[in-house]
Amino acid sequence: MTILAPLGLLALLALPVIVILHLWQARRRRTVVPSLLIWQQIPPRPAARRRRRLRWTLLLALHLLAALLIGLALAQPQFPLPWLGSVRATAILIDTSTSMALREGGNTRLERARQRAATFIRQMRGADQVVLISAGPQARLIDRGSSADAARLLAAVEQITVEGAGSDVTGALTIAETFLLDQPGARVVWLTDGAVPQPDLTTLRLPLQIEVLGTAQPNRAVVTLAARAGNAGAVYVYARLANHGNQPFRGNVRLLVDERLSRIEPVNIRPDAALELAWTLPGPAQQIRLALNGNDGLPLDDAAVVNVSGQRPINVVLVADDAPALVRALQAIPEVRLTTVDPAAFVPDPAADLTIFVNTQPRRWLAGAMLIINPPVGELLPNNGPTPAGTTLTITPAGEALLRDINLGGIAWGRIAAIEQPAWLTPLALSDGIPLILRGRFERSEVAVWNFDLSNNPLTTRLAFPLLVARTVRDLTPPPAPAAVTLGAPLVYQADIRATQLAVIDPSGNRTTIALQPAIPATIEPSQAGVYRVQEWAGEQLLRETQLPVNAGAIGEADPTPRFVSAAIGAAPAQTPVTRAATPQPLWSWLIIAAIIVLIGEWLYIQRRPQAEAR
Repeated sequence: MTILAPLGLLALLALPVIVILHLWQARRRRTVVPSLLIWQQIPPRPAARRRRRLRWTLLLALHLLAALLIGLALAQPQFPLPWLGSVRATAILIDTSTSMALREGGNTRLERARQRAATFIRQMRGADQVVLISAGPQARLIDRGSSADAARLLAAVEQITVEGAGSDVTGALTIAETFLLDQPGARVVWLTDGAVPQPDLTTLRLPLQIEVLGTAQPNRAVVTLAARAGNAGAVYVYARLANHGNQPFRGNVRLLVDERLSRIEPVNIRPDAALELAWTLPGPAQQIRLALNGNDGLPLDDAAVVNVSGQRPINVVLVADDAPALVRALQAIPEVRLTTVDPAAFVPDPAADLTIFVNTQPRRWLAGAMLIINPPVGELLPNNGPTPAGTTLTITPAGEALLRDINLGGIAWGRIAAIEQPAWLTPLALSDGIPLILRGRFERSEVAVWNFDLSNNPLTTRLAFPLLVARTVRDLTPPPAPAAVTLGAPLVYQADIRATQLAVIDPSGNRTTIALQPAIPATIEPSQAGVYRVQEWAGEQLLRETQLPVNAGAIGEADPTPRFVSAAIGAAPAQTPVTRAATPQPLWSWLIIAAIIVLIGEWLYIQRRPQAEAR
């Protein structure tokens, strides 16, 4: 027997205390007699000390038994009970890669894996433990519990779905070892279709039972789809189709432009080969969809969608009296939509993604992106007046990324202001120690400052000027969304700095809301193939909505043929019965139950014993 909390045995000191209390409460027996005259004639005797003897009663025995049980329970004893066996701890790794959605024999491979996992859960007894782990593109813990949590674990198994390309088995095994490595009798069960590369198991520290649930099946898939806009509005489309099977495939592909059917073409793909296709389509187009009638058990990868251009339109408001060179540079950026406003009539536009102030500055920092060129004296950017610029230009480390390969040397900058820059503005370029270009972020404002005058500035005649304008605009505004993402691949999404929340609407119409902090990107984890809608909200104002195609087809997932077979690694074969060794079982709960039963019996005895005995 093992005692986990030896200090709990101090509670057994209550036993002698109970005995002492019973001695003090002992009374002489009362007897009714007719007269005391006879006792008066007895000569007095010296007082003799009588030894009080403890009377053993059922009530005393119940008191002592209850105290003994409670004291032992507090010590948390464990005792080996061979008939109960040891606690079995099992980690169930479920492959959730795309190929697990392949249907064969009436069920998908994932459905068979869920049924097998449910069988392990229903076989739990006593204090057995089960850890559910998803071995998808990124390993994750699903749930864990004992036999008392079987209903919750079974419900968690039913919620498991295909998560995308790849199976992070190594990460899943690491999670299993984290929970089970120090537990005797622990094991790992990996339920997979075997259509993923077998991981390195040389460092495995737990017995592993691999159950391969798939068989060789043919599959046709769209593994690559790309599109880009060309000259004169043309759209160039490239696709790669794969046929994984021992028979040639003949079928049709359907090409849709902005959900309108553009063409249907027959294809012929040799066994275990790929076919590349290319089209030049008349534009303009926003989205291309390619569908293949694969006629196989995995229709999930028979279609793909891609955006032609991920560039997001940028609404630019130019607040200036006259800046022709800047206007030309802005109009040369394809995604810019330019609006010019007179400084005297300027009113902040909530729809503006970027506001540019030339020879003026606003009264307050506006939410969104701002570029201030040649700021005059003002409250936001106070300065000590203009001073002649130096001849030495220095690019700071913070400005290397923005100003790399832009030749700003040999330019006469004229007179520049000695700006009293706030702490959140960082100089990117200096002219003899005076900030020339600055960049910073203030609350929900992205701010850039050009501390020089564009009027008659030789910079505007150089190639460096449109490059500087384009880089600054793209640096101040969020980057474009990808043309498409692969199912299961997390997407780091950089929203507008004004956005307070992100609404992600999946292809089924389910909406997920993500709270945003200024300039901190959000992570979107697509769980379905199709087109997602991503909405950026600033309070009640919708700033932008972006369509995000998610495709299940991938080169590594197109072949569903198992690459290995079921096996037992580091453990006895599955058909060999495993004898459970006796391990200590916790007994404190049983002792507490016994103490409660004794206390109830004691209460019933006190209520029913004769009145004379109570005296």
